[in-house]
Amino acid sequence: MFRSTTGADLGAVLSFSSPGPGPWVDALQFLAGQDAGNYRDEWTWLAFLDGRPLARGIWWGPASSSHPTRLDCLLVDPSVPHPEVWSGALVRSATRAFIEAGSPLLPEEAPVPRPAVVSTRRL
Repeated sequence: MFRSTTGADLGAVLSFSSPGPGPWVDALQFLAGQDAGNYRDEWTWLAFLDGRPLARGIWWGPASSSHPTRLDCLLVDPSVPHPEVWSGALVRSATRAFIEAGSPLLPEEAPVPRPAVVSTRRL
């Protein structure tokens, strides 16, 4: 299942981490971005399988914007076979929702980071 997050998903959103040097949004950055209005629940998406979060996408937008403008972070759990399938489906699901909400610019048109494989270690 792919869906945007709610406040109840904060623990799942913050549980992802990345061992690599690539760009990713850590817990402190995410919380600061939420406080600033640049990261929002409706712009943060999770992929679940049997209730377990397997992938996370975080889109950024100006605090004054109704829609996100870029994908800041895309992470997939390393235990998942074919992470590119999960990350692609998550991005497509979110993009479809953004379009349905009236987004004039598809966030995927901005430079998109490659999906990172995350550590199984949780915060």
